[in-house]
Amino acid sequence: MKKMIISLALCLSALAVSARDYSYPVGYYRLQSNHSISTTLLGLEYSYEGRVADRWTLIGRAGIVPLGFTLYTYPDVGVVFDGTMGLGLSFEGRWYSSIARRVKLNRSTYNNSSDFISMRLRASTTPDGADISFTPSYGFRRAIGKHWVQEFTLGPKIGVGSDEYYILPHVQYRIGFVF
Repeated sequence: MKKMIISLALCLSALAVSARDYSYPVGYYRLQSNHSISTTLLGLEYSYEGRVADRWTLIGRAGIVPLGFTLYTYPDVGVVFDGTMGLGLSFEGRWYSSIARRVKLNRSTYNNSSDFISMRLRASTTPDGADISFTPSYGFRRAIGKHWVQEFTLGPKIGVGSDEYYILPHVQYRIGFVF
């Protein structure tokens, strides 16, 4: 009987430690670590966002990523969409800039709903070889219900691929399922 009570207590303790607690006192916030699968206009990625410090997280992503797209117009055919995909691996550091302000205004911070500043380093495969890029950006993340999030980011994308350097605008909308 004693072993059963100890086993039950250990199981309940493990559940309590691993459960995500979303009920924080008023005026308190805490970033949440989470796993998600997300998509952009093109592509599908798995990501893990881990809490590093008070307002900082580190995100690791892997999956099929868009490398670029072009719209062509032909007089006899019409508009033709040409998109390039590749495998990608990225690491992104994020600083959630407005999470404390959202708490003071009694707005939701569920699933890290806040504005953020990020720096992403991505390596991806291209038909010509490899592509490495660095993207500093500003964005915001909002929860949609219990398991869905949406993000919008904007910034410059600086990279090198096929022995040429480039600077491109980075505008991205991402929707993801958090589990």
